[in-house]
Order: sequence, then structure tokens, then C-alpha cells
Amino acid sequence: MAGHPRYRREGELSAIDVRLNTVDQLFDNRDPAPFRERDLDPDLVEYLFAAGEDLAAHGHYKIVFWIATPCSSSEVETGYRAHMEYEVTRLERRRMRQRRTGQVSLLIGVTLLVVLLSISQLLAGNRSSGVLAIREGLAILSWVVMWRPVEALIYDWLPIRRERRIMQRLRTAPVDVRIGRGPDADLLIARDTVVTSRTK
Repeated sequence: MAGHPRYRREGELSAIDVRLNTVDQLFDNRDPAPFRERDLDPDLVEYLFAAGEDLAAHGHYKIVFWIATPCSSSEVETGYRAHMEYEVTRLERRRMRQRRTGQVSLLIGVTLLVVLLSISQLLAGNRSSGVLAIREGLAILSWVVMWRPVEALIYDWLPIRRERRIMQRLRTAPVDVRIGRGPDADLLIARDTVVTSRTK
């Protein structure tokens, strides 16, 4: 399977490169938890999710952390996987809350539907134009109140399911921690040197 043009290939895997000067940049500095339990930096999580989204249709991938200063690779991988596990759990809780909200909305909607249709039937014997308009309004309203439960139970779960699937793939992706700036960084420096020499 062909890879995404924005990402390097290492054998059969696409590589999501993350370049850091120090391991501290990996984590959210606002989080006071111990090092291994700290949340990842929100911008990093957003980048990883966007990369996972890009590569969703391009086969398997790996996460490669390029860190300029030496660090413990086990701590980096432990912190990464702990946060991704948290993200998957958070999405599962969100889906459960959404399902409960949809079930309550469905109960309320069905109750209102029965009440409104019952009132409409009680007015069935009256043929005046005003009553006919009210009956039509009640019939329309009775189906409108059902839209939110249907939306919550059938449509709203699709984006969460997709986000959860991407996070699960990120959670289980192979992780490499390498010391250095990364291959593309060296290439960019070489290009800058050529451009600078030509402009002198």
C-alpha cells in the first residue's frame, strides 16, 4: 500500500516524525502530575491526531520521536502510551454519556409524541379552519420533538467513533525514540546553507 506523500516511509510503515529539543517539550507544563503520569502537550496531541487522520487509509505507521538531547526512551514511550490510553478512555466515556443523553431524549420525545398525537386526535371531530391548523401544527411538532433523540442515537456517534478509532491506532502504533534532529531537519539545514551561499 502506498504511503501518504507528506510522511516518510521506513520499510512497510509510514513514519510520523516528532522533533523535540528536550523531553520536557513532550509534556504539558501546566500538568503538576509526576513525569510519567503527565499529559502530553495539547499541540502535540493535535498534531498526532491530524497525522493519524492523514494516514488512516494508508496502512500501518509508527511514531518516531527525534529528541536533540539524550533521554530515557522508556519514559517517553510510557508517557506517550499512558496519555493515548487516557484519550481512548475519555472518548469511551463521552460516547457513554452521549448514549445516556440520547436514551433520555428518546423517552421524553416518545412521551411528547404520544401526548401531542392524542391531543390531535381529540380535535379530530372539529372541522373548523382554526382547529385544523392546530391539528396540523401538533402533528408537525410531534415529529420535530423526535429529531433530537434520533440525532443523538444515530448520527452523533459517528464522529466520536471515527476519533476513537484513530486514537486506538495511535495508542497501539510502534514507538521509536531516537537522539538527533531527524533526517528532514538535516536536509533543511543543508538547503538553507546553499540558499545563503548563493545570495552572498
